[in-house]
Order: sequence, then structure tokens, then C-alpha cells
Amino acid sequence: MKTKVLFITIAFTFLELQNIFSQEWIRIYGDSTNTKVKDVAEQYDKGFLFSGSKYANVYFASGWLMKSDVNGYRLWEKLFSIPNKFVKFYGAVRSDDGGVVEIGVTNKQSSTCYDPFIVKTNTCFEKEWCRIFNSSNCDCDGLDIQNTSDGGYMALIGKWKYGEEQKIWLFRLDSLGEVIWAQVYATDPEWNLEWPYSIEKTTDNCFVITGETYYPDPTYPNEKIIKIILIKVNLNGGTIFEVPWGTDNGVYSRGYESVEDNQHNIYTASEHARRSLPVGVSPCIFKTSSTGEPIDCFDLLTTSVTGISTTINWFQDSSLILGTKWGYLYGVDTIGVFKSNNMGTVLKSKSLITSSSGTLQSSDITFNNKVVIAGSFFSTNNWQPYAFKLTSDLEYDSVYTTPFTYDSLCPHPIVSDTIPLDDCEVVVVGIDDPEQHPEKTKLHVYPNPASQVITVEMPQYLIKTSGGSGITATTYYHQWKSVRLDVFDLFGKLMYSQDIPGKTEKTELDISSWPVGMYIARIVFMNEVAETVKFVKE
Repeated sequence: MKTKVLFITIAFTFLELQNIFSQEWIRIYGDSTNTKVKDVAEQYDKGFLFSGSKYANVYFASGWLMKSDVNGYRLWEKLFSIPNKFVKFYGAVRSDDGGVVEIGVTNKQSSTCYDPFIVKTNTCFEKEWCRIFNSSNCDCDGLDIQNTSDGGYMALIGKWKYGEEQKIWLFRLDSLGEVIWAQVYATDPEWNLEWPYSIEKTTDNCFVITGETYYPDPTYPNEKIIKIILIKVNLNGGTIFEVPWGTDNGVYSRGYESVEDNQHNIYTASEHARRSLPVGVSPCIFKTSSTGEPIDCFDLLTTSVTGISTTINWFQDSSLILGTKWGYLYGVDTIGVFKSNNMGTVLKSKSLITSSSGTLQSSDITFNNKVVIAGSFFSTNNWQPYAFKLTSDLEYDSVYTTPFTYDSLCPHPIVSDTIPLDDCEVVVVGIDDPEQHPEKTKLHVYPNPASQVITVEMPQYLIKTSGGSGITATTYYHQWKSVRLDVFDLFGKLMYSQDIPGKTEKTELDISSWPVGMYIARIVFMNEVAETVKFVKE
């Protein structure tokens, strides 16, 4: 396999050398296989990490990581594979320790079923751990992932379970990929065909999910029209808002990626179906208030027949840079970028390439306020990853001649190779246990009645239900730091109170000196009573 990777390296180098003599910062990382890029991000050493999937054929794929230098020229490539199985990376985030966490899908458990999985690599891009989440649904996706403030991760999962109202899920994970809690969103039966595309961390330590749904709009009686959905949640899974973009404005739209400003307003890269002449679809920016109220939509083009914005970032001058695609009735579509202010006024635009297939998938702002943007396009009979690097004036960036040191956090040189995933240490199951086995969510006391000592057995899962503004959400907690155990008599007198560490399964209480009678034990979690049970002292 390493010989094969060496051949790929030579092929890559040949393609990239063609760019050295070009005045345009355009890099093509293709070879004779189909490769699709889903994410690009600048690294601590000013190089770029690309991730996605490389296909051996239509049936088998490998997760793909490729590192380039500051000028976009390839340094090394990693393939993550399972023999005769399917592995795809959809999202990536740099971990706090300098490694990378990838989320995607695999059919390792069953050739006919797809499960979400997460791979953590260290600073040398060697596998540290891999977890497969064994879904009851055979068509489940791991879509995107972000860091949490405590060193863990927030994973966006699509279609964890069967059912129309089981399509948008978040798993909060600890630093080792263990589930802390799992929750489903967008369960309102008025929503149909809802789907999430991305999750972004906000400056107030919350998260915004961007996607789409079909929703009733009085403008079109007895119909549901497609709309952007935005779901903002806090670190504990509580829903801050969950809204389709405008419930009665007749706006057809899809949302793909969002960013926020310093007032917590949200800007969404999207597409917008125009109702006035000339009708068509525009690449668009949707602006939403910090409370989820629609503010405005800004068409970047007003005459396109087709149009879409898929990526969005802030330049340092508080202007927005969007990756877009648009087309007219005849001709090949154009892929390009738009720069606008926060009121949607186009400041500048630039066409990058023409292609009838593929879109820009990811972008990142560099240390010196440039933008690198990547996508995959069908060329010479294969899908090939493209990358473009532009200045804030939307000019192609120049080539840097100053030497940079790459991958300095790794004590040895990083080489191209293949990393097997068929030995993933842990297959995570039991996400559905709280529903299938409700007794595991209960607080138990025995013996009951008792005269001397009782054993309090803690729940294996905690359930927290929140509501408000028409939203009801149930979060299943699989981990917690601690809960408080209280015991009251029937007159409300507190007999016992103690914090119980989260890993505690059982604790014993000496009740021999307590009066005969009935008592109520409860556990308090996040300032709310999570479970109660009665017992008798005889």
C-alpha cells in the first residue's frame, strides 16, 4: 500500500508543478481516482489540512487527509480505510491538543447500513481512538463536528433513528469520544424533510445548526415550502431557539453554513428562490437576529437562473466572503466568491472556474487575512479537489518564498501512508437504552422498608426535559460530573444532602437514628430534580 501511496505522491507532484508557473493560486490535487474534499483549515504551522474521501471504486472509499504547505503544495497524504468497506469524512476540527478529529460514515458493521463514526488523530496524524456509533437506522450520517469549551466535542448526526422527526441530532462527547448526552431537535410535526448541513460554535459558547425544512406558509395555503432552519443550543443541549426562516413571508430558501457577528446576529450562506421578475434562484445571505428573528435576505445576484452560497467567513475588516455557484439558462455554471458588507451590499466578486458539477465546500481565513477555499469538481473523468487562495481584495495570493517549518509538534517526519480503521477499539452502542430500558433512568433504594442502612442505587442515565416557546426537548445524559442526593421526611425536613460523583453506582446511608416513617430521596441535576423515590424507615 505504501508503494501505491508513493505513486500517488508522484502524480500529485506532477499536477502541482503545473501550478508553479501560473500567476493564479489554484491548486488541483487530483489523480486517477475520484477524490472529494469536504473541509479545509489552516494549521498552526501555516500549512493547510484538507479532508474528505478518496474512492477506490463506486463501492469502496477511504477517508482522506492531505497536508499542504503555505503555498498549497502537497506535503503528505493519509488514507483511513477498512478493507472492502466504505469510509467517508464529512467534517473535521482541530483538537485542543493539536490533533484533528474527523467525523463521517462507514458501513463497517454491516455492508448495507451506514453508521456515523469519529476518528481522533494526534499531532503526527496517527490514530489515537476511533468510535463507531451503531445506529438502529441503516442510513445514518456523521455530518459535522465542533470543539466544546471543556476539551470535548459536539457532533452533528443525521437520521440517528427511523422516523420523520428523528433527523437532526446532537451528541455531546468527552475528550475520548464517550457520549455525555444525546438529543434530537426539530421534532415539531409541522416540519417535514428537515436536514442539517453544518454546526458552528458561537462566541457565547453555544452552537448553531444550519439546515433546511419544509414548513407551512400562509402565502401558499395547504402547502409547505422549503425554508432555512436555524437551531441554537447551549452546551447542555438546551434549545435557545429553533426556527424556520420566516413563518409567513413566502420565502423559499436553503441554508448551508452560518457565522455570527459581535452582536450575535447570524449570517447564513444560502440560496433564495426569487418571486419577482426575473424569477430564478440567487446565491444569498440571510441575516437573523440573536433571538432567531428574520432580519433580511440579500441576493448577491438578481438575474441568475440557479444560484447557491455554500461557505461564509469574516475578513478582518468585518466584510463577509462567500463561496458561491450560479448559472443562467444556457452555458456552464460559474464557481466564484463574493465579498459583501453586513447589509448584503456586494463589494467585489470574482469568478474562479466554470463547472457543471460540484460546489465549494469549505473555507478558512488565514493568519494574514487571506481566504483559502476548497471544493471538488468533475474534470477529466474524475472528481478532483480544487483549492483557491485569495487576498481580501479577491486577488490571487502570491507565492511565499520565506521558508516555513511544518508539523513541528510531531517529533518525527510525517509520511504518506494508509491507516487501518478495522481495529476501532470501541463500538458505541446503547444510545437508545434510556427509551428501551426506562428502569435504567430510575433512582432505586433498598431494602425498602429498612431499619438500619439503605443502599441508594444511582440511575445509569439522567433525563432532562426542557420546554418553552413551543419547544419541548428531552436530553438523555450518559455522563455527569456530580449530582446532589437529598433525603426529606414527609414534613419537608432535610435529613441528608451530599454531592455524589458521576461515576458512583451506589452509596449507603445509615438511617438507624431516623424516626420511623416515610422518606423521599431525590437527585438534583443542573438545579432541577431529576429523579425521586420513596422509602420507609421501620
